[in-house]
Amino acid sequence: MPPEHSLHFADYRLDLRNECMWRGPQALHLTTKAFLVLRTLVERAGQLVTKDELFAAVWPDTAVSDAALTICIGEIRKVLGDTAP
Repeated sequence: MPPEHSLHFADYRLDLRNECMWRGPQALHLTTKAFLVLRTLVERAGQLVTKDELFAAVWPDTAVSDAALTICIGEIRKVLGDTAP
């Protein structure tokens, strides 16, 4: 897969074209919104990403509560488990 179609962090690969996450040969399921949150964080690795920036990237032109972001972060943490970087 060309580099512009994937992002890598630790042992994980984000397939940007198909919006799926991989750890080695294993596909890991994330909802679309959780994938977009993780993608934004990985693209901005080493930088501070505010809640407002995440809301703008994942829910543009839509008013959502903090709970929506909390749910996505929880989903990401569950998928990454104890191996989270």
